[in-house]
Amino acid sequence: MSDTTNSATTGWKQLDTARLCLALLVVAAHANYIFITPLGYTASFPITEWMARYAVLGFFVLSGLVIGRSLVQRRDGFVPFLIRRIGRIYPPLILSFVLLIAIDHVLRAAGIPTRTLPNAGPMTSSYSYDPPSAALCLATFGFRGWLASEANGALWSLVIEMRCYVVAGLLAQVAFSRSRAGKIGWSAALLGAVGLLARDPRLDPLITICYAAFAFGLLLNLAVKRIPPVLPVVRLDISYSLYIVHAPVMLGLFFASYQPAFPSLAGALALSAAAILAALALSIFSARFVEPFRGQALAAAWKNALASRGSPAKPLPAGNSSF
Repeated sequence: MSDTTNSATTGWKQLDTARLCLALLVVAAHANYIFITPLGYTASFPITEWMARYAVLGFFVLSGLVIGRSLVQRRDGFVPFLIRRIGRIYPPLILSFVLLIAIDHVLRAAGIPTRTLPNAGPMTSSYSYDPPSAALCLATFGFRGWLASEANGALWSLVIEMRCYVVAGLLAQVAFSRSRAGKIGWSAALLGAVGLLARDPRLDPLITICYAAFAFGLLLNLAVKRIPPVLPVVRLDISYSLYIVHAPVMLGLFFASYQPAFPSLAGALALSAAAILAALALSIFSARFVEPFRGQALAAAWKNALASRGSPAKPLPAGNSSF
């Protein structure tokens, strides 16, 4: 591999570092919300809340950039693309739900109340969740149901990102399909998906801005071909797992430690550190033992199905304009 190729690879790999930095910003903001604001230290809350929102917008821009590059380079069809996304998203996500339910059962078995605590200031979350809605969301890849709950509010943005993946994949099909019939069919599917998003009852200005941030990332692919190495490259990408597991861990520790009385500020800071370390450990576990599968069984089954029909799936080079 040439030095130029190494430089290009490093440039894109450093986006894992950027995502980790953004995830840590969100984690720090949530630690402040859950552990510090109940003690009355609320002056920094508006700042950390906006910090988390801008970090999420950064996630969407980076996701659009990376997904756009993947769609242009692979061009192997919508179904393989979606299988890869399911394989990337679902294993750690299911782990996060297992963790959430396990923490809930431990708290209940210990007789610890998980309702909103009085006099906790802005921290009004309880440890509640909606399994049927989450299952429906997983079954429809984000187009029905909802993943986020008070027990894991961070998942709201994951639903939006899943929808963006579908729209981006359909858009790529429209752009790269050779036949008129293919363009018409995929355009109809794209319009249908966009119509579902437009009729979403949860649609608000923040969600709309997130869609726009992802679209901006997609458009960046027209201008960004190479990213100069600036950040160190992380050896293990834990940003996604950290983002989806930290909130249940923090809330579980909050309800276990803030009753019957709130701790001191020093105690709250120690609990914050313990929760972050626990979330990091779980993220490393997920990255090493859960995420490597990434839907390999599903992808293999799809390839075998195509091969049995005499249509093996072969990725096309980036210069080819068809699927």
